Amino acid sequence: MQNLEIKEVKSFWNQNICGTQFIKNRFGTREFFEEYSRFRYTTEWHLNEFVSFDRYKEKKVLEVGCGMGADGRRFAENGAIYTGIDLTESAVNATKNHFQLFNLNGEFKIENVEEMDFADKSFDMVYAHGVLHHTPDIKKAINEIYRVLKPDGEIIIMLYHKNSLNYYFRIMIVLRMIVLIYIIFRPILTKKLKKRWLEEHYQNFIKIGKNYFRPSEFLNHATDGVECPIARAYTKDDVKKLFDQFGDLKFRVAHPPLRKYTKLAPFWFERLLAKRFGWYLFVYGKK
Repeated sequence: MQNLEIKEVKSFWNQNICGTQFIKNRFGTREFFEEYSRFRYTTEWHLNEFVSFDRYKEKKVLEVGCGMGADGRRFAENGAIYTGIDLTESAVNATKNHFQLFNLNGEFKIENVEEMDFADKSFDMVYAHGVLHHTPDIKKAINEIYRVLKPDGEIIIMLYHKNSLNYYFRIMIVLRMIVLIYIIFRPILTKKLKKRWLEEHYQNFIKIGKNYFRPSEFLNHATDGVECPIARAYTKDDVKKLFDQFGDLKFRVAHPPLRKYTKLAPFWFERLLAKRFGWYLFVYGKK
């Protein structure tokens, strides 16, 4: 079953590199990566504050889930000895291309975080932003991260935050209600009113049945795409249990993401909400 889930996760993310949908420039060009970096660090303004990219000069940094290499580029530009891994060929190739265009050095490998092909005690820091909540066995992945860390090595991990406005209000109330209403009234809707993303939810409902609206199931399909096979959200108490072998655990919360849905919200208000009700739960710890 787990092998099947890994194949499903790999297939989905191979076809949906995170962030490409927001960028107008031609994929893979220098202009594309420059535009993507501007978008990423404007929308996710917390990154420069939460991740001290300049602290890891001459340190061996492993990024789990390298995506398109935006954060990896920040580490490399600041002198880190960077290794980026991803489950998918598309992400590894995109990151490799990104580094080549900006004349940066790095190592890039297709790897499953649950079964990494690295020696024990290989890295000074392991970084994963928005990745581990998509893997079938997160505890196995965390154990692997612990294994490849050097003594006193650090982690910076971002997971989806359950105690957030995005989880309880947008996903569990508003989005579930919209999908349910659509399914109920679908037989009388005209072709123009049948939206593609709602049709995808409908097809999932036909396959899965009423269990589709259970929080644990619906969350899979309401975060990074309707066809996303696995997505989970965690409380701080959940994380303390998952990362129990790490010491000096600390948490920070970011990204409501209020201004993504309304331009009327002032920045100071988003920042205030982010501290308590943000969708991103950052985990810091040491081996």
